[in-house]
Amino acid sequence: MAKTPKAKNPEAVGFREIFGSTALSTNNGLAAVFMSAMFMTFMTDYAGLGKMGATLATVLLLAARIIDAVDDPIQGFIMDSGKVGKHGKYKPFFLISIIMTTIGVIALHALPDSITGLPVLVTVWVIFFYLVYDIGMSFYNQNLLFRTMTNDPEERSKLLIGPRLWVMVLGMLGSGMAAIAVTIQAATGSFKTAYMLLALGAMLISCTISVIGWFMVKEKHVVEQDPEDRVKITDFFDLIRTNKPMMLSFFKNIFTGFIWTFLFAAPVYYVKYAYCADLTTGEVNMEYFALLSMIVSLMMLFPLLFGTIAATPVLKAFKGDFLKMHIFDLGMQGASGLLMFLLQVTGLLRKSPVFFFVAMFLMAFAVGIDFVPGSNLGMEIMDYTIYKTGKDRSALTGVLDNFLMKAQSAVSSAVVGGILIAIGYQVDSVTGNYIGDLAKMPTLLTWMIVIIGLIPAILAVIGILIIRKYPIDQKMRLDIREYISTHQTKREID
Repeated sequence: MAKTPKAKNPEAVGFREIFGSTALSTNNGLAAVFMSAMFMTFMTDYAGLGKMGATLATVLLLAARIIDAVDDPIQGFIMDSGKVGKHGKYKPFFLISIIMTTIGVIALHALPDSITGLPVLVTVWVIFFYLVYDIGMSFYNQNLLFRTMTNDPEERSKLLIGPRLWVMVLGMLGSGMAAIAVTIQAATGSFKTAYMLLALGAMLISCTISVIGWFMVKEKHVVEQDPEDRVKITDFFDLIRTNKPMMLSFFKNIFTGFIWTFLFAAPVYYVKYAYCADLTTGEVNMEYFALLSMIVSLMMLFPLLFGTIAATPVLKAFKGDFLKMHIFDLGMQGASGLLMFLLQVTGLLRKSPVFFFVAMFLMAFAVGIDFVPGSNLGMEIMDYTIYKTGKDRSALTGVLDNFLMKAQSAVSSAVVGGILIAIGYQVDSVTGNYIGDLAKMPTLLTWMIVIIGLIPAILAVIGILIIRKYPIDQKMRLDIREYISTHQTKREID
């Protein structure tokens, strides 16, 4: 008897979709690397602003989050109100994001010499182009696009992994750009010029790659909506009142979202002054610093890579239960952060960079495993909104998390900036040597590890206690998927 061929999954994604979504993430990923790992360093060390650099960057990052509190719901409203056109409903906003983030990142790292001595003009320049960057980033929410590309949770996981791995590679290249900057500085004689040329070249290349990816992806599923049911900005506040899964996830992320941002915010300063600086003179071995920065990047890339790859078999071990796996991953992150702090307290961390690399490897591996279950929970909450209300408010559903991620990145940098301000941090923008009060350096190093290790350990425990109350179980997940399958319209979109 002939074997019946297995029916093809109509929701399956292929090479085109996976490659396109991966390429599309290039610009957003590299922009995030520049702004999380390089912008603060550029402003404090190489922009030629002196003490004003740390103050301006810290105040800016905090003020921008206040603006986001108003701006993000408006942008969510705009996206949900979008009409289904030739390129879909949400896809056009990704092109806007690519253009705006490219312009913003380049301009922020190309501060004109003619205005560096004029605080008012410097402030206007930085604020304006930071807002261009920030608004562009708000229009990039890959979960919105992936949710419309397929209705199958397992296929959505396939779309998540490619961009995640690619962004990790970009993170490695971005964090390792200190070595490239040193090379450019040797030719130009200025770290400021080096950062400007680096941002210009990297962002233009990433913009091109993302546009290619943009043309390759396609929205297929749009939930059928009543023409009379227009999106209102008040829908956002209705979600806050009625969507328990969204609010529990948000409150959990208030704490756990800092784990990753703190991990990225402080290492560059710890490595520079714990292992590369003569704390009696302030002289920094920039070549060694570039080398260690690259090694730190590798120690973060590979565990994130291994963690993301391991997420699929680990999820199977949890029988597809994203929530249980997420709780397990948070426990791993907290334990890794505590280990790093204990190594600092015992003095082992300062003895050799090897201890620092190992501790970061373990923590990044735990974060890497968590990406797939965490992202699937985010898309599940979008589906839950449709299931409970019959309305597609996916962009508004993700507004709080988008705002929170940017706020946490800014706060993490601001915390580091506040410590730098407190010790009177000052670096020669030409040589990279420290010219501030060297007696305060041990305090700086201790606080860096508190930020990277101890605080994340505490936050992970708090996050676990909150998310255990999440109300969606495996049975409800099946009900949600069935509802969406029977209440959506499929449209042919280029």
